[in-house]
Amino acid sequence: MVFGLCGGTSSGKTTFARALIERLGQLDGSLHPVLLRQDEYFQDYLHLPEDVRGGARTANRPDAIAWPSLRDALENLRAGRSVAFPGPGTSLALRDLNVREIGPTPLVIVEGHLLYVDAPMQAMIDLKAFLDCDPEERVLRRIRRDTTTSGRTIEQSLEWYLRDVQPNNRHYVEWQRAHADFVIPHDQDNPVAVAFVADAILGRLRHD
Repeated sequence: MVFGLCGGTSSGKTTFARALIERLGQLDGSLHPVLLRQDEYFQDYLHLPEDVRGGARTANRPDAIAWPSLRDALENLRAGRSVAFPGPGTSLALRDLNVREIGPTPLVIVEGHLLYVDAPMQAMIDLKAFLDCDPEERVLRRIRRDTTTSGRTIEQSLEWYLRDVQPNNRHYVEWQRAHADFVIPHDQDNPVAVAFVADAILGRLRHD
């Protein structure tokens, strides 16, 4: 089974996914789900000339994702096979990290802000959720993250948000909620929703 989790930047996708994995572990310790993060499949841009790569880089448009690699990983995990990580053609692979095997597993949780933009990805996801978070809360979370983990100043974070994040979020992200099976409020941690989704996943796995 594949559970998809989409939502705008800083809506708490990874936080929710990890809370879900923890809850599932409490309910069924034999499950061992795999978490695929779309952000780990940003492309390496090696197909572009070196002098234009910097200007082309973004994390907020569909062309930022190495879709063939992400689709291949998900397809193989769905089929009960293990996959290599990091995937080929990704920025993580470009860093020459040690390749490791992940899976096999009966449950894949895949999260990202552009997941449902890609029709083949949509077709591989059995249960689709969208995290709904107030835009002001997401801006504050994004600034906090940028200034504490990315070394950006508040001014740099705001400039990047206004230039790249905000317009692309409006263009590519918001309409994806229409492709979700359900929407989860996530202005703050939502343990009730985590428990609800965990029960739904286990019920479907046991039924299948």
